[in-house]
Order: sequence, then C-alpha cells, then structure tokens
Amino acid sequence: MASTLKIDTITTPDGTGNITVSRPLSGSGASLTSLPAANLTGTLPAIDGSSLTGISAQKNLIINGDFDIWQRGTSFAAIGSGDLSADRWKWRIATGDSVHTVSRSTDVPTVAESGHLSSYSFLVDCTTVDASVAANALTKIRYYVEGYNFRSLAQQPMTLSFWHKHTKTGTYCVGFKNTGADQTYASEYTQSVTDTWEKAVINIAASPSAGTWDYTNGRGLELGFVIVAGTDSHITADAWSATNDECTSNQVNATDSTSNNMMFSQVQLEPGSTATDFEIRDHATELAMCQRYFERLNSADISDVNYGLLACAGTTQAFGAVFWQAEKRAAPTTTCSSGTDFRVTNSGGSPIETTSLTFAQANTQSVRAYAQVTSGLAAGDVTRLHDDGLGNSYIDVSAEL
Repeated sequence: MASTLKIDTITTPDGTGNITVSRPLSGSGASLTSLPAANLTGTLPAIDGSSLTGISAQKNLIINGDFDIWQRGTSFAAIGSGDLSADRWKWRIATGDSVHTVSRSTDVPTVAESGHLSSYSFLVDCTTVDASVAANALTKIRYYVEGYNFRSLAQQPMTLSFWHKHTKTGTYCVGFKNTGADQTYASEYTQSVTDTWEKAVINIAASPSAGTWDYTNGRGLELGFVIVAGTDSHITADAWSATNDECTSNQVNATDSTSNNMMFSQVQLEPGSTATDFEIRDHATELAMCQRYFERLNSADISDVNYGLLACAGTTQAFGAVFWQAEKRAAPTTTCSSGTDFRVTNSGGSPIETTSLTFAQANTQSVRAYAQVTSGLAAGDVTRLHDDGLGNSYIDVSAEL
C-alpha cells in the first residue's frame, strides 16, 4: 500500500527537475529517481527516505543523539543538578539521596542490532543509593528542544526511539514538558533483560495548543529520561496533562543499588507515528549544531593557540574581541580557565603572563576580552591573547537552554 508523502516546501529551480525538500520524506516504495521531472503536479509516488541522495533531511530533532560530542569532558563524578555532560544533555535532581557518575561509554548496540555503528553511549552509574524514595524525589536526564526546531512538530504526532541497556529490569518512563511546565506527557518503556541492549519506540500524541509554548529560541520542549521519581511526579501514561508531573506510578527505582547502570544510545525524535532508521549526520554538522549552544575554545590539541588580537590600553591592560566558530542561540555567558593560563605578547615579542581575563558585552558572535598583566605593555600597541604553552587554557561560551 502506498504511503502518504508529507512535504512542507518543494521548489524546482530552472526546470531541471531537481527538488529541495524542507521536511524528511518517509514511507516505502520507489527511490528518488521515480519522481516526475520539473512539473511536480499530481500525486507523487511513495518514497523510501533511506534511498534519497543529496537531501539533508535532518529529521531527528535531537542534537547529539549519538553521543559523539563531549566538549566539556567525558566523565562527571557526583554530577549536580543543572550540570551538562555530553553536549545538549543536562542532569536534573529535584531532591533525593542518590549520587551518580555520568560518562562516555564505548558499550553500544551492534550494527546487527541497530543497523548503525555508534562509537559511544551515555552511561549513568549509581554510586550512592536512594533506597527509600521520598514523595518529592526526582532524578532524570533531560534534553531541551529549541522552540524554532520544535515548531515543526507542534500539535502533531511524533515518535521517540532509542536504545537502552539498564541493569535493573522493569518499567521506566520518558517525560515530555512544555515551556511553561503546565502541559506534560509521560510514556513507559521496559527493560526486559538485565544489561542487554533493547530498542524502545514511543509514540507521542499531538501536543495541545493550550499552555505556554516557546516556538522561537527558547525551550520549546523538554524530554526527560526518568531514573527515579516519587509519588508527587505521577500522572497517567500517554495523555497530555495540565500538570508539572512526568512519569507514571510504574517507574522503577533505578537508584536502589550501586550495581545499577543505565545506558542510552541513538536517541531520535521525529515527526509522525513511525520510527525510522537513526539519522546519520556528519561529525562537522553535529558539532556545529552543538556549538550553537556551547563552544569551548581551547588549546588542548594546539600548542600556543591564538585566541585573538587585543589593543593595549596602557602598560597593564589589553582589550579586544574574541570570536567563536558558531553563532550562538542568544548572547552567551563567557567564562574561562585560570587567568594565569593565558599570555599576551609585548612589542618585543616576549610573552607576559596574564593575572586575570574577564569578559563583557557579549553578542551571538563575539565578546570583548580584558587581559590584565602586572606590567610590560605599551599603550597603543597591538598584542595577541594566547595560551601559556602548556595546553591548560580554555574559554567557554554558553548559550544553553
């Protein structure tokens, strides 16, 4: 039976028959070559999205769902509420006694299992238990879909698919929440066999128009993998509810043993009610998408990296713009490693240790940096801000949701 092809926009430049599609194509049937040429009137044949070439569909709204990008590091002991680990993935603890280490793991589903070779998965290791869960306890891994991206799924059915490998068997929940936390949705999935990779597919009903939703550059939709939750968070499964709750009463306590591990891989959120193959994006594209929200400028792999040119305001200070690779979602917060990790160069070419490095007037593309030294600069000279040669310096630029 032919599938329905849903396309937001088609253009046919120059009558060549080449097309540009703004939404992913799905279904089963013929390949792109069976499309009509320039005149695209009438009914299009069914298309198998996996056979398309030359079209960047970007059907997966989850950035870094394959967990390849870890700009902040690869292991986070005693991770705290609000901390990020893998790019775009944030830890959340409302309350509770459990403590966890989050790290990058090379334990992944096989190609035979998933049809895709992943390099890494997201590992959660319980290091301190919470055996008696309070009513208001909640620990989860959360991901925010930016409003601009979520808008294409708003008020339409969507599907979440992912691979999971948990030590504790039983029922787990994934919660969805709107911007104003006044519309939430909970779905269940099951770990059937301990420490075994299994795939979950969750169909989510169309989001309601009611409630507060951000369809621009704020938090459009929150997705949360629940680890433990008390009774205060319980709602009915598979229905949007005008509450701030996010799981069902069937959620297991995955924090009752330090033997408990939880792993996730190949997370995908896409339009429609059918889970398709995991979307593969090239590494450069995935990194740039992550850098819209966070970027670390560093010297870990480069000797004497140059951060930018500064103008000397006197003998003890230089200032100027530092630019980053990717334009940010909004004006970011800029921080750095110790000020003594940086150097500026005087007119004679000698490096001078900075005593502090501060930032002001950030916009989506750059920030003004102020480098302070004890002496050695000359007013009006141009200097460069660089590493101390030991590879310890970094500048963090964060516009996270």
